[in-house]
Amino acid sequence: MCLATAYVENKGQEEEVMRDVAWIETGNDGLRLGAFLGESKLLQARIKRIDLIHNSIILEMDSE
Repeated sequence: MCLATAYVENKGQEEEVMRDVAWIETGNDGLRLGAFLGESKLLQARIKRIDLIHNSIILEMDSE
């Protein structure tokens, strides 16, 4: 199974925030990431890049 891994980019470095991301939902309160086994995480971030070849999602945290 090829699910994505989400990373937050900060000062050129990527920090892993969630593995096995199955879905992303946008909302007024940020991005909600959901994992294959049911875990979810809300982040005050925006999507910078999605790489489908390498199964990665790069996020930038909101500065608010």
